[in-house]
Amino acid sequence: LGVGEESQFVLYAQHRDNEGSLRLILDGAAFGGSREFTNVLKNTSYKKSLIVQRGPRMFRYPPLDLVMESACEDANSHINDLTASVFDETKSASQKLFNRGAGESAVIEFVKPCPRVEWAGELKRDHHFVINTNSDDTNNLLVTVFNPNHGEDSFQDMTNDRLKKVLFFYRELGDLHWSTARTEVEDDDRKPTSVEVDFAANYAEESSYGYTSMKWKLANFVSEGTYEIKIETKCDKLGGPPDIDMSSTSILSGVIDLTLPEQYGQVLPLRDTVLLGEELVVVFTEAILCEKPFTFDLQVIIDGTNYRFDREELQVVCEGRKIGFQIDPTIGVDVEAIMGKSFSIEIGKIGADSKSNIFDVNGNAIKDNIKFEKTFADINLDEASSSFTFTLENVACSVDEDDTFTDEIKSKIMLLLGLETSDTKRIVLTSLRCENDNTVITTVTLLPPGTDVGGGRSLRTASLLSSTAGINTQHSISLFNKLRDLSQEEPRVWNLLSTPEGRRVFAEEENSGNDRNGFIFHVSDLKIIPSVSDTKAMLTTGSDRLDEEEELYKFASSRKVGGDQPKEMIMKKTDRRAIVHEIEMHEDAMI
Repeated sequence: LGVGEESQFVLYAQHRDNEGSLRLILDGAAFGGSREFTNVLKNTSYKKSLIVQRGPRMFRYPPLDLVMESACEDANSHINDLTASVFDETKSASQKLFNRGAGESAVIEFVKPCPRVEWAGELKRDHHFVINTNSDDTNNLLVTVFNPNHGEDSFQDMTNDRLKKVLFFYRELGDLHWSTARTEVEDDDRKPTSVEVDFAANYAEESSYGYTSMKWKLANFVSEGTYEIKIETKCDKLGGPPDIDMSSTSILSGVIDLTLPEQYGQVLPLRDTVLLGEELVVVFTEAILCEKPFTFDLQVIIDGTNYRFDREELQVVCEGRKIGFQIDPTIGVDVEAIMGKSFSIEIGKIGADSKSNIFDVNGNAIKDNIKFEKTFADINLDEASSSFTFTLENVACSVDEDDTFTDEIKSKIMLLLGLETSDTKRIVLTSLRCENDNTVITTVTLLPPGTDVGGGRSLRTASLLSSTAGINTQHSISLFNKLRDLSQEEPRVWNLLSTPEGRRVFAEEENSGNDRNGFIFHVSDLKIIPSVSDTKAMLTTGSDRLDEEEELYKFASSRKVGGDQPKEMIMKKTDRRAIVHEIEMHEDAMI
C-alpha cells in the first residue's frame, strides 16, 4: 500500500453497518473514526489491540469491515494535500470482523448471561405465602413467574441456546441444602406423574405476556413447617464468572401449617373455686393470634344473677400459647351477691353471625369453642383485706417528698369514708410516688375492721360485727366501693366540681372553717385479699396437683415475646405461698 521505506497509513472501521452501536477501543482509546499511523516501515509487523464491546441491547451483530489505506487516499488525513481526489481506484486493504459463522452467516456474537426470571402474581405482591386449613388448595401452592425477555424468546425456546432449566427450589428455614420442587403432570398415557417444577420444560405453558404458572405439589412431598423458596435459571457452563451461568430470584419465605390449635390441659388454676379478680388461663398447644383487636369472642355468665360480661368488659391477656382473663371487681360488681356463685365461660365464636374465633398465628381456627365452669369462693368478706391504687391529682409534689404525703392521703381517705381516728390503722399505704410534679399515686390496703387502740388490738368476730352499727364495722370491700362511688358521683352542691375526665373534685373542710381545699382522686385495680383460713380452705390447689399446675403455667409462658424473656404473668407456687405468709403477718399484727 505504501511507497518507499516508510509510509503513512489510516485505519478505520466501516461504521455504516454498526446498527447495534458496537463500541471499539484501539490501544486503550476509543476508536470511533479513523486512526492515522506515521513512519510505518516497510516489511515490518506491528501489533495493535482492538477491543470490541457490545452495545446496550443486542448480543448478536452483523460483521464490521476494518479498513487500512494510505493516508494519501483518506480525505480526513492530516497530511492529505488534496491528493485523495486523484485516486480513481483505492488501494486499501480490508478485513471483515466476526467471531461466529462464515460467509453470509458470519456475525459478531457475545455470550449472553443466563436469562433472568422474576416472581409474579401473589408471591410478588405479598413476598410471603401461607398454606393453612383455609387455603383453597391445601395440597398445592400455585407459583407464577415472569420472563422479562419474553419479547425475544420464551423460556422453552431459550433451551435451544444456553438455557437448560428454570427450576423452583425450597428448603426448610435453617437448612443449607436446597431441594427441587415437584409438580404433577400427565404422561403420554394420561396418567399423573411427578416431575420437577421446570418453567422451561415442554409441560410449562408460557403466555404471550411472559407469565408461567405451575403448582408446587405439597401433599406427600413437603411436611409442615417454615420454608424459603427461590426460582433459578441454569445455563451451560462456560467457565466464566458464576453469575453468567445462572440467575436467581430473591428468596421468599412462607409457612405450611394445617394443624388446628387445641386446648392443652385444663384451665388454670386447676381448682374449682377461684377468687373474684383472679386470672383464669386457657393454655393451647401452639401460639395463638393475639394481635389487637382480638379475633375471639369471650363471654362470662354468673349463674343466678343478671351479670353477663363480654370480652370488652373483662381484663383480657392474649400472649403466646395462652388466653387469660379476669373480672375486674373495680367496675361495680356486687361482690357479696356473687360470693359462692358458679359461672360459665365460653371462648371462640359465639353466635351464628360472629366471624370471630381463636386462631393460631398462621390463621387456623380452633374446631370447637372452649367452655368451662368455675365457682367464686364464698370467702368471709369481714375477714378480707382489699388493695387498690389511689391516685391524687392536681397537687404539687416532687420525687424527694414522696413520704410527706402519706399522712395527708390517709386523712383524705378517712374524711371521704367517714372513719374515726381509731380506725387509722386499717389504712396502709405503700409504693407512694410522684409523677409529672402534680400527681401522687400510691397503693392502699384496707385491713379488716377490728383495731382497738385503747390497749392492744383484737380481731372482731363475725357476731360482734353483725351487732355493731356504723361505718367503722364495714368490711374493706364495702369501703372501697364507697370510695369508687364517690369518685364517680355527679356534682350535687357547689363544693363538688366535675373534671373533663369524669372524676370529681371533693372539698375538705379544715378546722371547722368555711375554707375548702378541693382535691381530685380516683381508684382502680382492686384486689381482694382473703384471710389465711379462707385461702387455705378454698383457694389453694391440692398438693397432688401443684406440680401439674406449675408445669402448665410454665408451658403457657414458654413463647418469647418481642425477643424478651418469657413474661411470667401468672403466679408461681412460691408467689402464692408468699401472699399467704403476708396475710398471716397482717393478722398477727391485729391480735
